[in-house]
Amino acid sequence: MFSGGMDSTAMLLKLLEETDHELHVHHVRMLNRQGRDGAEQQAVEAILAWCRGRHRPFRYSESALDFRELEAIPIDYLCVAFAACQAAIDTPGCDRIAVGTLASDLDEARRAVTAAQRRVFEALYACYRARDVGEPGIEWIYPVYDMTKAEVALRLPPELRPVVWSCRRPVHTPSGYRPCGMCKPCRKQAQLREAGIDLGMG
Repeated sequence: MFSGGMDSTAMLLKLLEETDHELHVHHVRMLNRQGRDGAEQQAVEAILAWCRGRHRPFRYSESALDFRELEAIPIDYLCVAFAACQAAIDTPGCDRIAVGTLASDLDEARRAVTAAQRRVFEALYACYRARDVGEPGIEWIYPVYDMTKAEVALRLPPELRPVVWSCRRPVHTPSGYRPCGMCKPCRKQAQLREAGIDLGMG
């Protein structure tokens, strides 16, 4: 599952460079009142073009969930689990789903969320298995789980660091999007810069 952010981009590069797995990369375009879908889409397209020009072929697909009429921000992990289920049954022989989660980003509550995500997926997938669609078993894997945020940033080629998009509340400007500088991902990127890691932006 690919968001166009730093962690999922590092995961994609790791899978392309360190495995020979046949990859199906799937992006969920999340439309909600935060308005980050356009910025994420630009990042996704640029990163995929870069990877296709330098790595082996891979399949790509995307889906969209539109919640712009809702005041509440939908729960990402429920949406991702739903889309992952659809992508998995659309991929013959799929037995693993990779997500770019870092252990360092997970407190106790968020660890419970990742477990809940797997339970949601398993329940959805069981519906398809009842119809003999898809593989008998699928494992969630976390290729960059043990990396720190700094290690993830340094894993990215310098030309990709300014391309990835992590901000949750982008600011729309006449020239495009800029990070809000206030959300949690923006604050983490500020910490990386303070630690001397060149992200090529901001």
